[in-house]
Amino acid sequence: MTMPQPETTKPGTPPTPTLATWLLAAACAFHTACGDDPPQPPTEQPPPQALDWCPRVTPGPSGTSSAALAMSNAHALVRFFSPGSHYREIDAALAGAMEGSTVDWNGVARAYAEALDSVCVHEATASADLPMVQVEQHDAVAVIRPGTGEPVLPEGTRAVAIDLRGLPDAPGLEEALARAISVASSQPVPRVSARVRVNDGMTDEYSAQSFYSNTTDLLAAPDHPASGAVDLPVALLTGPTLPPAAARFVVDLRTARRAWLWGEPVATAVAESRWAPLAAQGLSIRTSRLEDSTGPLPDQLPADRALAGALADSLSELPALGMPAALDRSAAVARTGMTQRQRPTGTTAQVAQTAGIARASLLITHGAVRRFFPYFHVVGDGIDARLEETLAAVDAAPVSQLQTLQLLRRFGAVLQDGHVFVSASPSPFIGDLPALLEEVAGGDVVVRRSLVPELQAGDTLVRVGDRSTAEWYAEELSRTSAATHGYRHALATRRLLQLTGPLSLVMRAMDGTERTVQARPWTGANLGAALGYSSSRRASGWLGDVGAPTLYYITMSSDVTTDLGAALQHLDTASAAQGLIVDMRGYPGFSHYDFTRHLIQGPYVSPLFRVGRWTGPDTHEVRETQHAFTGSTTRAYTGPMVLLVGPRSVSAAENFSTMLVGANRVRVVGQRSAGTNGNITHLTLPGGFRFMYTGMEVLRPDRSTFHGVGIVPDEEIVPTTEDFAAGRDAVLLKAIDVLQAHE
Repeated sequence: MTMPQPETTKPGTPPTPTLATWLLAAACAFHTACGDDPPQPPTEQPPPQALDWCPRVTPGPSGTSSAALAMSNAHALVRFFSPGSHYREIDAALAGAMEGSTVDWNGVARAYAEALDSVCVHEATASADLPMVQVEQHDAVAVIRPGTGEPVLPEGTRAVAIDLRGLPDAPGLEEALARAISVASSQPVPRVSARVRVNDGMTDEYSAQSFYSNTTDLLAAPDHPASGAVDLPVALLTGPTLPPAAARFVVDLRTARRAWLWGEPVATAVAESRWAPLAAQGLSIRTSRLEDSTGPLPDQLPADRALAGALADSLSELPALGMPAALDRSAAVARTGMTQRQRPTGTTAQVAQTAGIARASLLITHGAVRRFFPYFHVVGDGIDARLEETLAAVDAAPVSQLQTLQLLRRFGAVLQDGHVFVSASPSPFIGDLPALLEEVAGGDVVVRRSLVPELQAGDTLVRVGDRSTAEWYAEELSRTSAATHGYRHALATRRLLQLTGPLSLVMRAMDGTERTVQARPWTGANLGAALGYSSSRRASGWLGDVGAPTLYYITMSSDVTTDLGAALQHLDTASAAQGLIVDMRGYPGFSHYDFTRHLIQGPYVSPLFRVGRWTGPDTHEVRETQHAFTGSTTRAYTGPMVLLVGPRSVSAAENFSTMLVGANRVRVVGQRSAGTNGNITHLTLPGGFRFMYTGMEVLRPDRSTFHGVGIVPDEEIVPTTEDFAAGRDAVLLKAIDVLQAHE
């Protein structure tokens, strides 16, 4: 949508009266001595109206990709690179355009363009190659028709006309135009700069504390090179429409006063746009704002002379002409500018769940991860086929909030990213099952701990509703994204615990008897605090109760502590221990960076963090960061250590573990970690949906792959049903064995 522009006053326009002068003039209305008509109150001047630039564009050719993929690409261009400051209106335009029982992609293109002033719709042209360059002589004027090959000026040429009329939007056009001005110039021709949007990763659209950011940058374009002996007078011949490259060529040369503009005026927005094909039509999308040292260019460059009559007659005066006058800057600039994209704030009005919302959410997600997801080279690139699959599923079943949520999860599963989470507001889930279930040796799903008597530690899940456990997990795993099996299973189990109402479960007790349990959503105190997330809720302290009085245990889990100071006090106590066990099977409850420095002696480094930067829609680079640290010489533990990890050791837990392992400071016991590190980012989607994923690539300190590999234990221990029934922590007991073997 067009952002409000500041009011401008044209030269010669009287200033708006102040309140004091208006009151004085109003008083004169009651005294004939004043001699003037009563003044009217000041009126607010309307903002300048943006030029309708769409009729000035020469459309490009139709594309070769499917309409869905083309629309995803087009919307990503608009969402991440077009002018303006908000996402919400852009996404709403897509959702509205995608409504209907089926999708008419040509209708989608029209409706989408009508809703956004940075987008135009056109009928696509037949694909056309750039023809060979042509040069015709009109007395002393050479007329160059740009194309492939090098133009050669005839002997005696005293001026050049570059004919831009009817040029196709074809590959190589920009280079052909550069060759045309080169032969007429002895000095390089400066070009106008373009303000573009810069994305350092995808800015988190939900949390204000985003690691990623977006801003704008003014990019200088390289000068047009020169190959001629002298600077010849130049005229650019224009018709009613131009391809974006030709329009940019006009803007560059006319702003530099290097060429006259003869023919039709040129809309600057055309020069700021690019072509995105879609079905039988296509979209022209503004992705920059042209500026020079004076500021943004006018919305339109007027023609210096109209073309009328024979071309030779029009060109006869060109050899004698000097430089054109500078651009007239008096007209207000109404084109929407490039500003920082703002995170959506406030709550969106609740919208009925529609097919348009579901389709738009899938397209938005696809376009975002196509640009910003960093792990395609690790997990493979299956998102195009998954987009087509999930879009088809929208039409195959009645639309509902839960169905859209599940389709977004199904799309996310192809990323194999343990940070993919999909949520909806309001949530379709009314509560959680008050039990922690885990996969044990042999593949059964068993209750580790529970807050209700119906579910006992050691109970095995046999059926979920009318399906076997295996059938339920097969479906749920198909729409669960994770980088390792253990964490994928843990995330699928988390979905089992999210209830939309009572759920019938069949459980098998340790004695082999089966019973049906009507599981109901938890209605007690905070479930997270009451049940916890980590495998163990053991408090930090000495391990005498499990036969290891000389060993000390510290848990990093947020289930148990969120106090760094308390953890350091435990570390002080542990200084007398013959060995230390650090439990990182949950998620750290305090700054793991501040704690790590007390566990490692000497220098050590963090993992490598790699974030993609897009400078405009074409330039991509990866910016890499690694932090160097030196371990603390005070409050430092220098004895032997064992680190405990498991399938739910993810992200910050793995970051902590990577530093310890990279410094060769610990032996690792447990199960493979989640293999998912790096800051997350949120997409806000129409209809109250959100989609999370990892926005950066993380490598081990030695630059080897971490994603999907994780922290691999030196001693792998998979708990059993008997362990859960007995309340036995087999991983902790193995860690004790490892330390005692080295005493």
